[in-house]
Amino acid sequence: MHIESLRYFVELARAGSFYRAAKNVYISQQGLNKAVSSLESELGVKLVERANRGVRLTSAGEVFLEHACTLLLEYSDTLKDLYAEHATSSHEDRRLVIHMTYYPSQVSEPFVRAMKAFDSINIVEEPFARVVEGARESDGSELFLADVYGASERHDLMGEMMFEQMLITQAGVVWRDGSPFAGRSTVHREQLEDEPLAIDSNREMTRLAEYVMEDHELNNIRLGVANPRGRIEYAASSTEIALLYDSFGFELAQASERLNTDELHFTPFSTPRSYVPVGFLYPKKARPNTRARHVIEALRYHSRTCYADYLARYPLP
Repeated sequence: MHIESLRYFVELARAGSFYRAAKNVYISQQGLNKAVSSLESELGVKLVERANRGVRLTSAGEVFLEHACTLLLEYSDTLKDLYAEHATSSHEDRRLVIHMTYYPSQVSEPFVRAMKAFDSINIVEEPFARVVEGARESDGSELFLADVYGASERHDLMGEMMFEQMLITQAGVVWRDGSPFAGRSTVHREQLEDEPLAIDSNREMTRLAEYVMEDHELNNIRLGVANPRGRIEYAASSTEIALLYDSFGFELAQASERLNTDELHFTPFSTPRSYVPVGFLYPKKARPNTRARHVIEALRYHSRTCYADYLARYPLP
């Protein structure tokens, strides 16, 4: 009995259909069906009833689901204890390396603090092109986390790569109480033409801003710094100022004890270009190994636990 088969079965029970479950665990429906059928053959019982509208657990399936969840939890705890030993080692080659583009490296702090698994991990910030290049050549022993916001870029990658999405963030503006943006559910890009703007000056973030603002030139930037505190303080200084920001970044800013966001609010852009997927890239021929997969699952569990309300607003596809 393979641990991945247990994970597939639990996801099938959660999703309620082979289509959704296969999409969530990044395998084909045929592969998922084969894994569940192998479980049924090995156990000698029928676990699911297959139907056109989805699947339903049998009574045996309900019993097995409870034990499968317990086994997965125990397995995760085993890996957590095992890899925690690496934290006491001074050998850098024993650490798992996660290569990240600029945006995920900026929002990873709460995950780093909350997860003990990160004691044995090195985070390396790299340009998008270098992360993609590394992911293409990966043997599954390292991880590559990127924000992939261009539809053409995603399309170009999908032929040879897997993109395991972890969250969606949405570009928009942060503004102070009394701002002209008050009361709006979305912001149209042309509405920013006369507003003093603050923007993250990192090259990759300015590239994202240019992509989102397509055909709407940013000629009114008054502040460009890579310091989140400086940008937040600038937005809080006047009702006439707008800060280009993103939904998940603002979620973290509101939870931070170091940033005062009491009078600040976030409004997303109306354009579909404002949606930015963030996830792991790896080649189809070399999926993450056991240790790397453990970190991905730990990140997924942490995000579902700590940011359930956000994920309800921005559900993964």
